[in-house]
Amino acid sequence: MPLTNLSNPLSAESMGLFFKGVKIPKRQAPISLDMMEAPLPARVILPLRQYIGEPATPVVSVGDTVKVGQLIATADRDTALPLHATISGRLAEVTEHLDCRGISVPALIIESDGADSWIERPQEHNDIDSLGPSEILTRIEKAGLVLKALAPIPLGADLIARDQPKTHLSLNGRQVVRRTDTLMVSALDMEPSLAVNRYRAHIHHAELTQGIAALKALTGAQRTIFVVDKHYPPYPQLAELVAADEQEATRIVSLDGRRFPLGLPVPLLKAVLGREVPLPYGHPRDVGVALYDLDTTICLGSSIQQIPQVDSLITVGGGALARKGIVKVRIGTPIGSLIESLGGFSDDPARLILGGPLMGIAQYDLSIPITKDIPALFALTRDETALIGHYRQCINCGLCVRVCPVNLVPGMLSLYCAKDRFETAERQGLLSCLECGCCDYVCPSRRPLVHLFRHAKQQLMEARQ
Repeated sequence: MPLTNLSNPLSAESMGLFFKGVKIPKRQAPISLDMMEAPLPARVILPLRQYIGEPATPVVSVGDTVKVGQLIATADRDTALPLHATISGRLAEVTEHLDCRGISVPALIIESDGADSWIERPQEHNDIDSLGPSEILTRIEKAGLVLKALAPIPLGADLIARDQPKTHLSLNGRQVVRRTDTLMVSALDMEPSLAVNRYRAHIHHAELTQGIAALKALTGAQRTIFVVDKHYPPYPQLAELVAADEQEATRIVSLDGRRFPLGLPVPLLKAVLGREVPLPYGHPRDVGVALYDLDTTICLGSSIQQIPQVDSLITVGGGALARKGIVKVRIGTPIGSLIESLGGFSDDPARLILGGPLMGIAQYDLSIPITKDIPALFALTRDETALIGHYRQCINCGLCVRVCPVNLVPGMLSLYCAKDRFETAERQGLLSCLECGCCDYVCPSRRPLVHLFRHAKQQLMEARQ
């Protein structure tokens, strides 16, 4: 069914383009779309690198007084992003600190003065139509925006990518890149248990219109598709934007948000447009699509008004937490401080996860900070987890093959990875793995498949540095 024939919201079932993945039970979907605001932390830990790239360079010294929104580290390389103070107070320390992936990175520690004093914001509020693409990109980069993804990168680098020979066709030495014809804004979250984009879709945001206009100016997309979860209607602002488009180039597509991993780019493009992103190094732009979630689009709209990112909306859940829902938290807040501000633990946590239960990373240190790339915090009880312990051997049941969204053979790949045959695993498609966790979810032997894949990818990367 061609997308141009759409006159009403469609479901993924009627399009018949994506059948793999797993259906998450309703009880594991978001419980609440209520928003809470976490109190100011006593201190924040701000890693100078919260993305794949080079760390920012500090421009403040220990003992200096800083205000919210003040530039405290600059990006002197294309692969770095500037960093802003997220609370007012005194720079207490410049040190090394672990990030959520267990990597030691340079970080600035600010102790709060409790005043929450902001720097003076620019009075200039340019209309998006008066800004050229270069100025728009500059403002996005100055705001320090990061794309929340499996591999978080600076948003500006994703919008205007460097040449990537492995992702493009080449004719007579010239790169051929397909023109971007569609802007897709997704109100689905990466996992059904997350809820920030679903929450955003119910609230009117003045920044959304600015963000969409900026994305169109940068990508040249002529039509816009909003992807929403059919379980959470209505979407008043999105419907207004569709009705206001006199050219009828804006549509809403409704999908089953509990079908995982539809929230990830590769399955989402397959479900909505029938386009397949070339793996392992492909990108939505390679098939003519600029794809960003609703939260990123709204943050991008704020950056046009020269407002730096100092806080983040994250999903907080799990049976071990006293309060659950959407939380607005200052970037750099230690997860221990955030949990305490929400009433602490209501039960003994068996697993503390940054990210969703399916794709997140387990944590063992409550001082790890909330950074720009973290979408959620879950504290799961023992009843909510399936602890692996001594897992069994693969029984060749084929369930992992049946659910893999990119048609790999996860069981066989895991055997190569467990035996340190990383190059063989790579030849069999390891780098195409989305790390969605569907194979883990259905494996009757409880094999840590995604863990093995992540370890193998890390070993391959380190071997080539």
